[in-house]
Amino acid sequence: MIRESATYWINKAYREGWAVGMFNAHHLEAVQAISSAAEKARAPLMLSTTMGGLKHVGLDYFMGMAKAARGRTSVPLILHLDHGADYETVRMCIEAGFDSVMIDASSASYDENVELVRKVVALARRHGVGVEAQIGETLAEEGDEVIERKTTVEEAVAFVRDTGVDYLAVSIGNTPGVLVDGAPIDVPLVKQLSAALKMPLVLHGGTSVPAETVSAVVKAGIAKINIDAAVKGGFREALIKAYSVADPVVDTREPMAESRRLAEIAVDRRLRMFGANGRAE
Repeated sequence: MIRESATYWINKAYREGWAVGMFNAHHLEAVQAISSAAEKARAPLMLSTTMGGLKHVGLDYFMGMAKAARGRTSVPLILHLDHGADYETVRMCIEAGFDSVMIDASSASYDENVELVRKVVALARRHGVGVEAQIGETLAEEGDEVIERKTTVEEAVAFVRDTGVDYLAVSIGNTPGVLVDGAPIDVPLVKQLSAALKMPLVLHGGTSVPAETVSAVVKAGIAKINIDAAVKGGFREALIKAYSVADPVVDTREPMAESRRLAEIAVDRRLRMFGANGRAE
C-alpha cells in the first residue's frame, strides 16, 4: 500500500503535468465504485466527503468504509474533506485520520477567510495533513445560494502569502453540481494565476468541464480536480430506470449494483482524462 501524503501526490501531479482526481463518496456503493476504478486504473486519487456527506453517513461510518476500501486497494486512496465549513468539523476529520482538508470560508470577508484558514493550517501542520482553501466564489454545490465571483491574481497572491495553504481552489467559471459539459472556464485566467502563484491549483466542478478544457487547465497548473456530480449521475441514471416503471424491483441491491457499475465507469473516464491512470506504479 503506497501511503504518501496528499501534498506529495498533488505536488507530483503539478510537476509532471497531470491532475489528482478527488471524488466525493456519499455512501457505500460510491466508495466501492471509486476505489475499484482507482485500482483498475492504477491511479492515486482522493476519496472525499462533504459536510452533507458527513451528515448523511456519519464520520465513523465514512472512516469504516474508507478503511475497508484501503484494505482491498493497492493504490493510494487519500482521504479528503471537501468544503469543510467550520474549524470543529475540520479538527474532527484531521483527528480521525484524514490526509487532506479543505476549509471553505470563501463567502466570508477576506480577513475572516484568512483568519480561519491560518488556524486550520496550524492544526494540520502538526498532523502532516494537506490544506486547501478557496479565494473567489463558485456556484454552490449543496443547495445554497448560487454565487460566482472569479478569483483575481492580486487576491490569490495575497491569500497564499497570508495563509500558507498547500493548494488553492480558484473560481474560474467552473460550475459545481452540474452534469452537462459546457462550463465557461477562463483558461487565460488559470494561466495568469499559475504564473503568479507557481503552486498547485484546484478546479471544483470538474464534471461539467469538457475534456479539451480539462487538458488545457491541467497544462496551465490545475493539479487537483473535484468530481461529485458525475458519480451521483451514475446512481441517478440507474435508479430512475429501475423505479420509473409501473412495477419496480423489490430487491434494491439490483439497481444499486447497476448504479455502482455506472459510477465506476464515470470515475475511470475522469481518471484517464486527468492523466492519472498508471501514476501509482
